[in-house]
Amino acid sequence: MKCISVDDNPMALTALRQMIEQVDDLELIGEFTDAMEAFNFMQEEKVDLLFLDVEMPTISGLELIDNLKDPPLIIVVTAKKEYALEAFEKHVVDYLLKPVNMTRFLSAVNFARKIYESRQAKLESADTLFIKADGKWVKLRYSEIKYLQAMGDYVRFFTENGRYMVNKTMKMIMSSLPAEKFVRVHRSYIVNIDQIDNIEENMIIIGKDVIPISERYKTPFMQQLNLL
Repeated sequence: MKCISVDDNPMALTALRQMIEQVDDLELIGEFTDAMEAFNFMQEEKVDLLFLDVEMPTISGLELIDNLKDPPLIIVVTAKKEYALEAFEKHVVDYLLKPVNMTRFLSAVNFARKIYESRQAKLESADTLFIKADGKWVKLRYSEIKYLQAMGDYVRFFTENGRYMVNKTMKMIMSSLPAEKFVRVHRSYIVNIDQIDNIEENMIIIGKDVIPISERYKTPFMQQLNLL
């Protein structure tokens, strides 16, 4: 997990760094004595875990949380007990009181890791599709699917890593695909918008493959691409 620490006390940052360095899957990518600097950093860089003090000069740690639209997992590290309730109301993972010992630190990190891994699993599940081809279940990422072609009672998947024949109708397959990524352009073809290289009149170019666009599907296809 990529993490940063925010504390106006440099000695506290040093103590945190020493503990973070003992955990293999923690990567410290930033240390800040000013909460606004940390805020600006998080607008540009992906942060998975934030170690955060509360009382700081420019804005407090709790105010920083309020200003983050998509906050990372947060472990508060402070010498003050009185902010605990407010911090947990803001859905922090844990609340550590200084001085922090390694056992307590690891407990908080382990809890954060479980939440992180659960979220990652959900994200991966939301971005994948299982199809049954050649007698086995194959997991495909939506991003690797180029296009699909109807072939009678079957649909052939053309992907970056190969082709797969599935005993399903186009209608059944279409209902399983995210509408914002996949669009039907012909009675026999569904394309992944992100895989399109060029559009030439009534043809879509994906790599070396040419997919026809029928008149029936052309207008909704163009509208989805904001080409009208």
